[in-house]
Amino acid sequence: MVKFFHLFRNYYLGISFAGIIAFVIQEIPYMIMPLIKMKSNPIMNMPNEIPWIEKTQGIFGVLSMILLILIVRDNDKFFSIATYKEKAFFTITVLMILINFIGWAFYYLGFQYSWLIVISQFAVVPLYYLFFGLWKSNYLLKLPTPFGALSLEKSIL
Repeated sequence: MVKFFHLFRNYYLGISFAGIIAFVIQEIPYMIMPLIKMKSNPIMNMPNEIPWIEKTQGIFGVLSMILLILIVRDNDKFFSIATYKEKAFFTITVLMILINFIGWAFYYLGFQYSWLIVISQFAVVPLYYLFFGLWKSNYLLKLPTPFGALSLEKSIL
């Protein structure tokens, strides 16, 4: 973690290496997608029928990444599971990304059912970032992540 300057209370503008790693981990399925030959790819070919949902989702997605990577707390450690709260939120964070990876494995194998995509690709990613923020006590990250649920509405409509 690198701190540039104090914003307010315990928050600083800086660089969170744990946040960068969390983002890269979540992007792994997209990184390997070009290496996998699939018969169909409904996620990448999904049209968005409601433009304001796409714009709102994009704005809050960028805000989430800014808060994840560029906002750090003064007492943030790279990795800590010393307290019960940290252990619980870290465990849930890992569970969310495992559900996501299992869903991607099924997706790549051709099991592209809409309910599985909604649960494993759209629902758990905002929850992954939410619980990551709770684990790292970056409570600012709680603000935009529920809006990731807009991707649920996009996929259902």
